[in-house]
Amino acid sequence: MKNDAYRLVLVSLFASMMVVGALFSLPLPPPLPPVTLAVFFALLSGLVLGPVYGMMTTGLYLGLGAVGLPVFANGAGGLGQLAGPTGGFLLGYVAAALVTGLIADRRRWGFARALVGALAGVVVLYAVGLPWFRSVLDATPGKSFTMGTAIAVMLPYFIGDIIKAVAAAALVKALRPLLRSYFPSPSSVPGDPSSVPGGSSSVPGGAA
Repeated sequence: MKNDAYRLVLVSLFASMMVVGALFSLPLPPPLPPVTLAVFFALLSGLVLGPVYGMMTTGLYLGLGAVGLPVFANGAGGLGQLAGPTGGFLLGYVAAALVTGLIADRRRWGFARALVGALAGVVVLYAVGLPWFRSVLDATPGKSFTMGTAIAVMLPYFIGDIIKAVAAAALVKALRPLLRSYFPSPSSVPGDPSSVPGGSSSVPGGAA
């Protein structure tokens, strides 16, 4: 019971960091999405909390925004944000945290596995968000918005999110002693692949 309460506190903490990361955003002219740090904290939640609680973190963040709280970029909130051009990226946070958490090694907290997990999370984020972004803008009356155009528009964001993935993996490595002491062991987290005997995280000689 204590462990469950501790993990729920961590979920709330990381969701709060996502809120802060989204609110301190750099607005750009529509239809360009603002630049935020929410992606960084979504990836970090997967790296630190694992797939289950990383999904809970991003799901909590989306739930707060869906009910109208101003937690999205530029202080926006409401279901309308999820239906807009960036709605796919918002929903993609959940998939990104899941994939990142599945790949990351939360026993050794090594940089290499953390980086691979975070980069995979970014790829999944764009696999969800980019088609949504294109389809919503293409549906605008009198406008044609191709996938090639969408890729060209989002390429600078993608490069920025790659940098955030590297930063998240580097932070995990830098905080490795602290993480080993205070964060939940994967062996006690339901649904974590590293809790399965012979799972990837239990293989000796993992990336450091």
